[in-house]
Amino acid sequence: MATTVPLSEPVERRRLRVRGVVQGVGFRPFVHRLAQQLELTGSVHNDGRGVTIEVEGPAERLDRLQRALHLEAPPGARIEAIETAVLPPLADGSPFRILDSRAGAVTTTVPVDRAPCPDCLNELFEPRDRRWHHPFINCTRCGPRYTITRRLPYDRPQTSMAAFALCTACTDEYHDPSNRRFHAQPNACPACGPRLQLLDGAGCVQTGDPVAGALTRLRQGEIVALKGVGGFHLLCDAQNGAAVARLRQRKQRDAKPLAVLAANPASLTKLTTVEPAALALLQGDERPIVLLPKRAGCDTRLPGVAPGLSRLGVLLPPSPLHWLLFHEAAGRPAGSGWIDSPQPLLLVCTSANPGGEPLVTDNSEALTRLHGLADAFLLHDRAIVVGCDDSVVLPTAGGATFVRRARGFTPLAIRLAGPGPAVLAFGASLKNSLCLSRGDQAFLSQHIGDLDNAATCRAHETAAAHLERLLDTAPAALACDAHPDYFSSRLAERLAAERGVPLLRVQHHHAHIGAVAAEHRLDGPLLGVALDGVGLGSDGTPWGGELLHVEGARCDRLGHLRPFPLPGGERAAREPRRSALGLLFAALGRAAEQPARRWFTAQELAVLFDALERKVNCPSTSSMGRLFDAVAAIAGLPPSISFEGQAAMTLEFAADPAEPGAYPMP
Repeated sequence: MATTVPLSEPVERRRLRVRGVVQGVGFRPFVHRLAQQLELTGSVHNDGRGVTIEVEGPAERLDRLQRALHLEAPPGARIEAIETAVLPPLADGSPFRILDSRAGAVTTTVPVDRAPCPDCLNELFEPRDRRWHHPFINCTRCGPRYTITRRLPYDRPQTSMAAFALCTACTDEYHDPSNRRFHAQPNACPACGPRLQLLDGAGCVQTGDPVAGALTRLRQGEIVALKGVGGFHLLCDAQNGAAVARLRQRKQRDAKPLAVLAANPASLTKLTTVEPAALALLQGDERPIVLLPKRAGCDTRLPGVAPGLSRLGVLLPPSPLHWLLFHEAAGRPAGSGWIDSPQPLLLVCTSANPGGEPLVTDNSEALTRLHGLADAFLLHDRAIVVGCDDSVVLPTAGGATFVRRARGFTPLAIRLAGPGPAVLAFGASLKNSLCLSRGDQAFLSQHIGDLDNAATCRAHETAAAHLERLLDTAPAALACDAHPDYFSSRLAERLAAERGVPLLRVQHHHAHIGAVAAEHRLDGPLLGVALDGVGLGSDGTPWGGELLHVEGARCDRLGHLRPFPLPGGERAAREPRRSALGLLFAALGRAAEQPARRWFTAQELAVLFDALERKVNCPSTSSMGRLFDAVAAIAGLPPSISFEGQAAMTLEFAADPAEPGAYPMP
């Protein structure tokens, strides 16, 4: 209850500009309720800079409001700064209002996608609620944001929800300050929201409940393509070895691990170890894939899902539609009491794309590109504006290490040490993502992938344009890897020439150290160690194990791993046996022939030794990645691999002291 204040208490009016993640998280309704509780007058609105509040009342209450903005902000909000200005009082006595958004130069941050909140789950599973089993339930705390947003300010007309006119009931909620859907932009219900359909492999619409039909197909061993938040997932029964093998064969994914979708942590107790840090990541609103240590028997229970590796990638339901599959499998219990109980259903959940291509996001695209890969399609008509894959994280004592930064985290800004001109960086060739700086913030795009096919290259160019449009920022310069033949480098070169802006070419490992320095706001000379696969060195050879002295744009190589030759050049990245032969040749010369006989025929060895001795197509490398590959092959692990990092991951698994047959190594 508000406290009665004497009329003689002086009145002030302040303008508060709030910057950060403050759009799409229920911030304006939060401010509205707060102002009403404190009996303040004024208004709040979105604009290109974030949220602007003009508020009037006794100074003590205004101070309380400002403190509450920091201490009581909605869960999804991230306040970076509040700029305060004093205005002349109006004393008009009008109630506090939410105003329409205003245009202007965009300096705010884009909201991220968030998993269903507990309140929405309670409604989703309550048969008496009008949103029972509504696959698109959301509120100001949860739901899609980045993946449906075309531009800022974040308002319904700027999103793919603009195609769905609110019904009377949803309109009333949207305008009711006491409702948690007050100004929730993706708000909808079964009467006015997107529609769900189940199609068979030929694209024919199936009758009956789409979720129930999809679950039946999954239980029969079929592969279902489900349209999620940032793109399509391919699902199959994780405990059905034949279904998993069929998915691998169709997707041309021979050995790369697959992720598992589970209803809750209780369903994982026989499969993985879930420490508190991992539990927080699993249950977080971002819903990443979390890499968890396997328990004994995990590979038996989940045949073919992640063989030969020490960890299993697991995620919990990231959207209401994923939740409904588990609810259907549980027999549609009333209420949400069941969601913490162990559920037998476990699903492989992997990105829906033919091998190496970008994530499928469009319905018609899915029916074409996934034809023959999926047996059925669980679709809806809410457009995905920008594709965004699942994030992948490794739990650590400090929180998490990103293996892939995407849905739930993109495009949250990383604060830099200080402001600078806007620069769009195009990344390297493998595991590509983009970065656009604006002022003292760096905005990372979603994970795009390896730029080794035309479709991913097109996605890379589209993502660059979307990032510029979304942030309303024209770069003053472009940056790329120093390797001249990467698609990302050639695109940056072309765009720089077209726009007449400078192009900055950055050595690969200098960029790695610079990125870490920027993330930790280090501004000054430093020593850095860069350990990775391969990047073009300033001497024209492939580097990858470097000690660098970095001072801004200057980088000096102080040391590196001892180089060894790679017979066949880039072929060694797919054949650890070639790295092993090069390493042994550097150490033993011709004496390397005897141990190498287990990998090559006599004829192959004759050709390879001739190339090594004449230094033909055998570049020397200081790569840590190729060193891991070589040691893996020498240790007796597979001489060829099907995805980058496989040899090192297999070596890690083999070296685990908990594995049978392991021996102590001081």
